[in-house]
Amino acid sequence: MYRLAELDADSAGLVRVIDYFDTLVRHGADAAAVVRAGAALAGCTAGVDISGRAGWPAIRLRCDQHGRRSPEPVGTPTVCRAIVVDGEVAGTAWIERGGATLALDEMLVDRMALTTAIVLHPAQAPTSAEHTRALLVPAGEAAMLASCGALGLTPDTQVRVVVTAADSAGRGAGATAGRSVPVVLDGDLVRLAPAQIACPPDSAGRVGVSLAGPVSAAHRYLDEARFARSQATATEPVVRADELGALVLLGSADPTLRQRIPDLIRADALAAEESGRDLLQTLRVYLAAGTLRAAAETLHLHHSSVGHRLARLSDQLGFPVDSVAGRARAAALVMVLNTMP
Repeated sequence: MYRLAELDADSAGLVRVIDYFDTLVRHGADAAAVVRAGAALAGCTAGVDISGRAGWPAIRLRCDQHGRRSPEPVGTPTVCRAIVVDGEVAGTAWIERGGATLALDEMLVDRMALTTAIVLHPAQAPTSAEHTRALLVPAGEAAMLASCGALGLTPDTQVRVVVTAADSAGRGAGATAGRSVPVVLDGDLVRLAPAQIACPPDSAGRVGVSLAGPVSAAHRYLDEARFARSQATATEPVVRADELGALVLLGSADPTLRQRIPDLIRADALAAEESGRDLLQTLRVYLAAGTLRAAAETLHLHHSSVGHRLARLSDQLGFPVDSVAGRARAAALVMVLNTMP
């Protein structure tokens, strides 16, 4: 009753706010969902800053009234409350209202702080394996940020996903990114490795290594690594997705993958220049014709000139486009370029 009198709010409005946040708890919401829901209810930017509880890394989440992530402050917090877990201040919850505060703003932020404390309360601190698994199996932005912090990584740390058989000898060997550890997923031993890794040392069996990318999207790289492993042989047991070029698109549904394939990045740079476009056109004709002489006839050039152009293009792309293995890689590159507007 004291709270109702202080806020000068009717009891029905108060009960609706309480039930709103209680519903989030009943449905297993995470901290990010609480912030989005708080912002939607308040009709303004809301956020939480979790930074003081042992076992929890610093996490700062802010969403606008439409539930979209808002990295930059809209204004100064107008109402702020402490998030208390087990008697310890774990952080703060707040709203950023552009005008005068409304009658239920303080109660709303109170409930947002309390709900965040409830969803943060762990039965025990997650292990390094659980944090690693959370990055490889998407579990929401809050979980990703928490796991990155616990493993000593930032969301934009560049990593590769390495996949081997779960029962292979030497399991767990090789460098890992930050404090991550190898974990078993669907019968595979999966590891987050530094982006600069050259080849997983001491690995037995066939190994697939994904392209490099930010750890915040590591769950997208599993298919790449598995596809790379599927191309491994007894004589070439370790295959990096970089070496497959545009062929790696066959094994992944990730819509952002194209922007990370080195072959296509280099080809896009070449296509921006007239001389580069000539080299790419020579490659198209060569692949269609099958031989240097047949390509030379189509282009009205001497076959040595065609060979010289292909050598220059190989230097630019970083692999021999006219080798047995390079032809498939070059063909995939040309096919992807031809499908782009």
